This record gives sequence, C-alpha cells and structure tokens, in this order.
Amino acid sequence: MKKRSGDAEKTLSTEVTTMITTATTTMITTETTTTMIITTTTTTTIATTITSADVNEDDKLDIIVGNYFEKTIMIFLNLDDGTFTQSKTVSYKFKPSHITTGDINNDGKLDIIAISSDEPDITVFYNAGNGNFNNSMIISTEVPLADVKAVDINKDNKLDLIVACSFEACIIVFLNDGDGVFSKQIRYEPTYFPLSLEVIDVNNDALPDIITRHDYFKITVFLNTDNGNFIEQKSTSISLDSRFIKAIDINGDNKSDLLVGYSSSFQIHFGFGNSTFANPIEHCSNYGITSLETADFNNDNKIDIILSHPYNNKTSILFNTGNGTFIEQKIIDNIDRPKYASMIDINSDGKAELVIANDQTITILNLHC
Repeated sequence: MKKRSGDAEKTLSTEVTTMITTATTTMITTETTTTMIITTTTTTTIATTITSADVNEDDKLDIIVGNYFEKTIMIFLNLDDGTFTQSKTVSYKFKPSHITTGDINNDGKLDIIAISSDEPDITVFYNAGNGNFNNSMIISTEVPLADVKAVDINKDNKLDLIVACSFEACIIVFLNDGDGVFSKQIRYEPTYFPLSLEVIDVNNDALPDIITRHDYFKITVFLNTDNGNFIEQKSTSISLDSRFIKAIDINGDNKSDLLVGYSSSFQIHFGFGNSTFANPIEHCSNYGITSLETADFNNDNKIDIILSHPYNNKTSILFNTGNGTFIEQKIIDNIDRPKYASMIDINSDGKAELVIANDQTITILNLHC
C-alpha cells in the first residue's frame, strides 16, 4: 500500500540550479569507499525546493523541482535503469519556495502542494495519473507562508494541511472534508514567529503533534488533542539561532528526539516521551553546515546523520553508535559546493542512495558500506 504522503523521509529542501534530463556514470573514490556517481545535466533555472515521490504509480521515486524565477514545477520520472527524464513542467502562478506531496483528494494518486514565501496562498496540483497535473486548487491564507506539511491530524483518513506564516506569529490548520475540500481552518497565534515546522508524535498518544522553530532562539511543541486542535506548550530555549530542525527517534527508545542544526554544529535533545526534552548534547563540526538529514545509511537499524559543507566541498556521514553518540566515518569530497544531501532509495532495491545537490547538479551516489 502506498504512503499517502510523499513528504516523510524523502525531502530535500534545496536551493540549486539543476535540470535532470540525462545522466552520465563514472567511478569515484572517497576517503573511505569507492562509489558510483550519476551526474545530471544543468540549466540556468534557480530551484528553491526539491522533493521525491512516486507520482506515476510505478513504485519508483521520481524527483520534483520547484523553479523560483521561472514560476514552474518540473517533474522528472525515474526510468528503469535509475536515470531520470523530464516528464512535465507545471506552470505555477507564484515563485515556489516549498513543495510537498500527498494524496489530497483520496484517489490513490500523490498530488503536489506548493507555497510561496511571497504570496498568501496554498496551491494544490491534482495528479490526473501517469504524473500529469492538469487541475489545481488555490487555498487563500491571507498571509505569506514559510512552510507547509500534509498530515492526517484528526484520524479521519484525510490529509490535512498545516502551514507556518512568514511575517506574523501564526500557524494555520486546514481540515480536509474529503475529496480535497478544506472548508474549516483553525488559526493559532504562537508566542513567537514560526520559521519552520515538524509534525511528529512527541508524547506517544498516536497523534501527530507540531514542533515549530522560531526566531528568538525558541522551539515550541503544540500537542494534538485528537479533534484537530492543538495546545501550545512551554517553549524551549536554544543557545543559538537555529538553521533547521529534525524530529526522529535517534536512540531507538520509541520516543521522538529533536535535532537542531546551527551554522557549524548540531544539538540532540533526547525526548522523554511526554512532549518534553532533555538538555541538549552538542556535536561540533569542523565545517560550516547548510543541511542536516537523517537515514539508516549502513542498514544497522540505527539512524545516521548526513551533513552538507558547501564551503569546504564536503558531505559527511555520521554513524550512530546506538546510544545516541556519533562517529564520522564517511566524507564525500569530490562534489563542488554540496549544499544539501539526503538518503533516498532511488532504484527500489531496499538500499538508499546518497543524493547531493549543489549550485549546478543533483548527484546520486551508490555507496558501498
């Protein structure tokens, strides 16, 4: 059964200039392993967001790119040999700053949800089948948006939308009536301006809660009350101005932990399973960090961390030892200015590939652990 949301564990939030049309394959050697690299061709288009999802129902992850200045969303279908070809270009009224996917109208096909940080709207592009997106719906939000998530928050088997406002302290929840209609919205006004969202169960009640990253060095949890309403909890102070957050179970205790990324370090806040977190454990990096992603890189059932260091032309992978500590074991140092990296199972073989995006290309590496 396909996942109804294509957002979880498949997203690269990026600022790259890339168009995937053909690919060439070469062998490279890093400090720790020999890898297969597939490099895509480039374009002058500036993309602000990339995500992956199976949009044509062939059980292979395709790549979706939002192009900022061209106001388009490009879809690249995953071919049988692991390469990609451009399939469709969807015209978008605004400059896309974030895209995600999910089956909004319950027809078994993944739709595309897009927002612009400059415009007060959510646009849903409906999947007509085979990766074609012919119809769209615009949902007015009255204020520009910083982030969007598609999650079933009230257990009615319909994907709802959660957005963070850009220029004021507000979070808006749009409840899905079914067939992609959002007639009810609930607006929350947190104490601080939200910058980004994570949606995950933080208190083990089987309900997705909201974690917001704010300005003024704050992170806040909003607990789900089972009917689509959320209760704001006390904010957690962090030591620095954070760049990104990631909520996931790091130490395998079935409690959601929180990763907070900074310019040259990250912190782990281990969760107690009751919506509160322990004091952070800091991990410093020798290089500047522009992205932090998680995945089980070496198939040992432990969540590892992937960091991008564009100013040093490196991508590092930190291996989880099992108790929440990490050792750096792999460094990819042959890709110029890698801004974002993630692990995605591109060829559906049960093993994730390393996907790296920079200012010119998206590169897919088959690494051998």
